[in-house]
Amino acid sequence: MNLTKKTKVQNNRTKVYEKKNTSVLLVEEYPTSKSMLKKTLIDFDYYITKHISFNEKLINEIEFNNPDILILSTEVLNDKTLKELAEINQLLPLPIVIFVEHDAPNIIQNAIKAGVSAYVVHETLPQRVKSVISVANERFKEVQSLRNELKQAKAQLESRKLIERAKGLLMEQKQISENQAFDALRKMAMNQGNSLAMVAKNIIDVCEVLSTPRV
Repeated sequence: MNLTKKTKVQNNRTKVYEKKNTSVLLVEEYPTSKSMLKKTLIDFDYYITKHISFNEKLINEIEFNNPDILILSTEVLNDKTLKELAEINQLLPLPIVIFVEHDAPNIIQNAIKAGVSAYVVHETLPQRVKSVISVANERFKEVQSLRNELKQAKAQLESRKLIERAKGLLMEQKQISENQAFDALRKMAMNQGNSLAMVAKNIIDVCEVLSTPRV
């Protein structure tokens, strides 16, 4: 086997390994090869994409390494990290697991608001790590499902508002009934290959431009 083919095979094996195993971005105060948490994760067949300290910009590391899970281990979770986690939850959401040595007032509530899926205080027993991650994954899926449902509900409400407004404009300008206005919208949507909401928005935009007084 020549060098090029050998390299391709190695790369393919790496890709298969990465896809098969859940990938983790591990963040610790002092990341070393002797990290007990890192060893535990590897023993449970998790793939460590990178092992970094809290000095790194977390969102940049997530964007570059594309992990399935973010795991942090620290003595106390500070406000700076909480802000970073909130940003991650908004822009690049993923399950977040935190192991802390010492708790602090209101930290758990703030961590949940920041999108943390699991928050464990003073207990990083190897036998519990896998179950904690599993619970975090399920909680993340549930939260994301609720978030998607909320987005969909908001989008549907906005679409209905646009359609009702466009119908009103057609009824006023063409002196037609509500049913006739809706039929007109539906025919335009079919002819243009667009959604009713998109057609409605286009009608509203055109009417606003035509109604704007010229200077």
